[in-house]
Amino acid sequence: MAKPEVDLAPDTDAPSAALLAIRNALKLGSSLLFTWGIALGMRLLLPRYLGPIRFGTLNFADGFTTAFFTLLGLGADAYIRKEVAVRPSHASDFFGGTFVIRGAMTAGIFGAMGLVMGLAGRSPEVQQVVFLYGAAQFFVTANATLSAMLHAKGSVGAMSVLAVATKIVWAIGVLAGMATNAGLWAYAAAYLASEAIESVVLFRLSQKHLALRFRIDGPATKAMLIACFPYYLNTFATTAYGKLDVSLLEFMGSTQEVGWYGSSVAVAGLTLLITPLIGWVLMPMFARAVARSKDEFHEQIRRSMELILTVAIPASLMINLGADFWIHLIFGDAFMPAVPALRILATMFVLTYVAIVYAIVLIMLERAWTLTKISLLGLVVNVILNVAFIKPALLLWGDGGGGAGCAFAMLGTEIFVTGCMMGIVGRVAFDRRSVGAIAKSLAAYGVVYLAHRALAPLGPVRLVVDGLLYLAIVLATGALRLREMIAIARDSLRNRG
Repeated sequence: MAKPEVDLAPDTDAPSAALLAIRNALKLGSSLLFTWGIALGMRLLLPRYLGPIRFGTLNFADGFTTAFFTLLGLGADAYIRKEVAVRPSHASDFFGGTFVIRGAMTAGIFGAMGLVMGLAGRSPEVQQVVFLYGAAQFFVTANATLSAMLHAKGSVGAMSVLAVATKIVWAIGVLAGMATNAGLWAYAAAYLASEAIESVVLFRLSQKHLALRFRIDGPATKAMLIACFPYYLNTFATTAYGKLDVSLLEFMGSTQEVGWYGSSVAVAGLTLLITPLIGWVLMPMFARAVARSKDEFHEQIRRSMELILTVAIPASLMINLGADFWIHLIFGDAFMPAVPALRILATMFVLTYVAIVYAIVLIMLERAWTLTKISLLGLVVNVILNVAFIKPALLLWGDGGGGAGCAFAMLGTEIFVTGCMMGIVGRVAFDRRSVGAIAKSLAAYGVVYLAHRALAPLGPVRLVVDGLLYLAIVLATGALRLREMIAIARDSLRNRG
């Protein structure tokens, strides 16, 4: 069978491809700063306004519907970033068929969610919120696919602006719900409206930049689904074990525990600020590197891992050390039981970054089924750990213990998954330079932790000292190559035309 033609542009040599990736990272990063700023403001405001129980209901609806609607992914997004990056015209071959399949699946998922809600005896208000979130999840899935196409093509300018605009729409809806003292349905409706608007505009952008056409090509869609199947199972497993904890905590603990745990996840999520950039930017860049040279591919993996962990480690440190201060400042005393879970999650997310990069590497190495097996095993481990930890943690720690149990389950799962992938991929993601930089960053982490304990009489002010001390250590030891990072950004901006 002939290998599909790779329609890379003539100027996609290694340096220009790297600059393109950096320019796109800057565009997407700028968009993320705005969207995260808006989303973070709303997500941090909602718990304080709604309180642990009502916020717990929203958090449950989000996690519950996400766990169901991860079935709609079909593995398409990873496939798109790998294949459409080198064959843009291929997008139209399967888009229409995929959309129809997802529509049919959505009807079945709504029926299943209704059955579970009825058997669990959830109130009409909770069911209404769940169904609104479910409708929003359909558009979230469509948006992920359309965005993946634009990322693969490298056309991210208008999409970055759109991301900010739709977050503003969502924020206005949330604020309107607060101002009118509306029920929880209003917050879910705001989410649904923003995602639906984004779907319409993203489709128009995809038509413009990829000449995307809505047509149903049965054989092409079938071939895509077969190729996507390992990605599909992997995405299902990873998303499910990232959201099942909320549902298990709701049924094994209480809505209030879900609210406390949700607040800790919201703050700990700050350490995942650049997570979307990993898939959006690195995956197409890695795909092009694989098509050119194994040595270039390996070098890009090492530098990417080094840069990502250089950012992730201090972010984890600051959230971990200041967990009690952040919870008190942002949510108030009503959410203080969330502190133990926040400390655990902040530590775990460093492993999450490593796992994400290794997952992309496995895909590029045509080891998608290996990745899928690891993720499915991770799902089993996660469910077992949640069932094993939630009840004992509640008995041991009382308020907030259920969330701490969920956080320990997530940490155990990430250790298992990351360890498996590192064992299979080996040392390709690290060299002497990157190992040295990461070791220095971790050593700085330890020194700052000890200094933080010693400076306890200073209270929250010591967090400023912590940050300055960490920065001084990584700059002095060379763990953070500031000049190199500035030079890369400057070259990217200079050559953006």
